[in-house]
Formats: sequence, C-alpha cells, structure tokens
Amino acid sequence: MPLPAAKDGFSLADFKVARAIGSIYKGAPIVVIHEPVLEQIIEYSESGRTREVGGFLLGGTYGEDHTFVVVRHFHPAIQALSGSASLTFTHETWADLNRQVEQRHPGELVLGWQHTHPGFGIFLSGYDMFIHRHFFPQPHQVALVVDPQRQELGFFQWREGEVKDCGFVCAEEPLPHA
Repeated sequence: MPLPAAKDGFSLADFKVARAIGSIYKGAPIVVIHEPVLEQIIEYSESGRTREVGGFLLGGTYGEDHTFVVVRHFHPAIQALSGSASLTFTHETWADLNRQVEQRHPGELVLGWQHTHPGFGIFLSGYDMFIHRHFFPQPHQVALVVDPQRQELGFFQWREGEVKDCGFVCAEEPLPHA
C-alpha cells in the first residue's frame, strides 16, 4: 500500500523512515513530527521532572483540510510560570513566541503546544482543555503531553469537534530530493 500523499506534494515517502506510533484516525489530520524535534522536546521535558514545563510546536500543514500537520520546530516557553501541577503562558511567553516565529521561523505556523505532567500520566486536565480550546482552536492544532518520570508521551488533536488522543508519525530526516 502506498504511503499517503497530499495534493500539494507532501508525502511520507519523502522521509528515510516514517514510523506510525499509536492510532492514526481516518478523516483526522495525520500528525507528523521530525525525530530530532521530538528528541529536543523529550530532552527539554526532562527539566520538568518536578514541575510542569512546556513550549510550542511549529511547522506547516499540507493537503486539503490539513491532511498532514508537520511539526518541524519546538520553541520552549521559558517565560511561562511553572508549578508542580500547572503551567501558565504569560504575556511575555506569547510575545517571545511571536518574535521567535517572525525572526527564526518565518512562514511557519503555530501548530500547537507541549507541556509536561511529571508523574501524573498522559491526559489533558480541565485547565489544559481550557488552554487548548481558547488558544489552539483550529482543527489542525494539537497538544503534546510528556510525563518525564514515567517516560510516556501522547498527542491530542481536534476530532469530531472534541479534543481526543491520537497517534502520530515520527519521521527521520527528509531524503535529499525532498
């Protein structure tokens, strides 16, 4: 069976290795994250073993109805207020994100956010759902939760009007012609 491709030319076949992890749902965007970006997020999450830390997922969407959501960059939210079971994105956090996207990643979209749940597992709390609904309401925007103590992680996406857990594709570096 051929790998899915978008009409605008994006294809998972453009990567050396693309591994699906978890359930990919028909009719929902396919979340793709570059392996070095996932490694960066996991490493950053290790700094949040006793308090929540987080950041933003940057990249692009491809295909009609955002068939693919491709995470190419991670921006740590170092200005966020961090507690043992909470994370607050401040005005400074949003200003820094906008500045960094403009200066370092022009043309990239904010695809979602990441935060840790140290020792609590992989889920979105009521407060997390509030953040996602109000600040990441677009159908292609996702959330990534990492529990650095349990060494678990999971993505969440909009599906059928609700935020639900989902699988993702971890992709190695693109092939030279891609």
